[in-house]
This record gives sequence, structure tokens and C-alpha cells, in this order.
Amino acid sequence: QSANLQTFTSALGGVSATPILNSGNANRPFSVKGDTFVNISAAFQRSCDQQFNGCANLVNSGQGNFSVGDCSAQK
Repeated sequence: QSANLQTFTSALGGVSATPILNSGNANRPFSVKGDTFVNISAAFQRSCDQQFNGCANLVNSGQGNFSVGDCSAQK
């Protein structure tokens, strides 16, 4: 199993940032939930966006004692 390259550990509402893994493809070496990226910064952006979306979905479903603004602040 590959090591997770995502170093952000805060998880508002228990929603963690999506892991960033080595894809095994030299041309697109970073993978986030099966999507591959040429550079690590794009992979971090996707991982953070997915965490934000998960956090916002939690708020919008009536769960969690926080706001979408709190999700944005975490991002």
C-alpha cells in the first residue's frame, strides 16, 4: 500500500482530506480517488476540494454542529 502524501490532518465533522497516493504512472504520479495528476499541487487541490465538499454535504444534510463557513475556513 502506498503512503498517503496528504499531510493535512484536521477533519471537521470527521471528514478527512482524501488521501494522495503514488499512482505508479511516471507521467501522472499523484492519485486522488483514482484521478491522476501531473503535479502534487493539483492533487492537494483536489484532495482539499473533496474534503470541503464532504464537510459541506454534512452540514447541508443537517448533521454537524458547524456551518459551511467553518468548512471554508478549514480549507
